[in-house]
Amino acid sequence: MYGLKSEDLQLLQTLEGKEITLVSVGQYDLHFNFHPEGVISIEGRCEMLDENGSLIDAWDRGQRSESFRLFDLLGQPIIKVEIDSPRSFTAFLKNQRKLRVIDNSDQYESFSFDGLYV
Repeated sequence: MYGLKSEDLQLLQTLEGKEITLVSVGQYDLHFNFHPEGVISIEGRCEMLDENGSLIDAWDRGQRSESFRLFDLLGQPIIKVEIDSPRSFTAFLKNQRKLRVIDNSDQYESFSFDGLYV
């Protein structure tokens, strides 16, 4: 809805070093909780990619794959965060997986983190 700005990277980088401890699934939203603190709430799209950038799994406004592999991210620390475009950021995890969070709506919020609403 609002898109990402370059200055949002500093906030997103506070995820670096934090471990995903909970993946909670709602009817239309998905949440990643971190240790020691932090939550990414996703109402839009997110993707789990392998080390080559190939799609492993995706969540899109409540639509999920049958296998739902996003649970594979549990217990994984984030080692790096990058803004890919004004509409997405990627978190690189220790197990070589990537979590891409995407703003895919011009009308509604797609995700939020620590006061950042996109």
